[in-house]
Amino acid sequence: MARRSKADAEQTRTAILDAAEQLFFDHGVSCTTLAHIAAAAGVTRGAIYWHFANKNDLFNAMLERIRLPFRMMLSELQQANEQSTLAQVKDVICRSMLLVEQEPQYYRVLTVVFHRCEYVEELNPVVAQQKELNQEVIATLTLAFNRALDNGELNPNIRPEDAAISLNALFVGLLSQYLQHPGCMNLTKQVEPLLDTLFVGLKKPD
Repeated sequence: MARRSKADAEQTRTAILDAAEQLFFDHGVSCTTLAHIAAAAGVTRGAIYWHFANKNDLFNAMLERIRLPFRMMLSELQQANEQSTLAQVKDVICRSMLLVEQEPQYYRVLTVVFHRCEYVEELNPVVAQQKELNQEVIATLTLAFNRALDNGELNPNIRPEDAAISLNALFVGLLSQYLQHPGCMNLTKQVEPLLDTLFVGLKKPD
């Protein structure tokens, strides 16, 4: 019985997160209340408070469902493999972007983060966490570009940290445009050429 109750609780939590994700996507975070989410999930507000302290906690839990794969890809960059370092970096960024095109959940959640979320006081803890994640991305890319410099791959006139900031800005900018204007680009076909606009300059001249 306890096992079933635990499974039921997890099913309810998932239903709440699914409802919140869709409502945030359809109407924005500020315009979506816990009452709206409860109605869409078919639960009471009390059930929401059983699983989440407040809307901020619920919002953060929604983000956590997509963060792990991105973090796993970032961890790949902390280790060398058989590829050149620049090729490894490009591969990880390409796969990260393609997740957004190929996986509807990533598309919805990142659309909420980029274009359906007002960065108001209520969501300040989440904004701080997003800032930390962004800093983590830049730090990881900087380590990878330092390795590329040591390997003789990176243009010696480019600082690894500058390369990391530039790549992150390109990545975030392309995602923002893709999410704001669906159909403006085909990532499957275009992501590598788009990234090459930066990588051609990063590579050490022959």
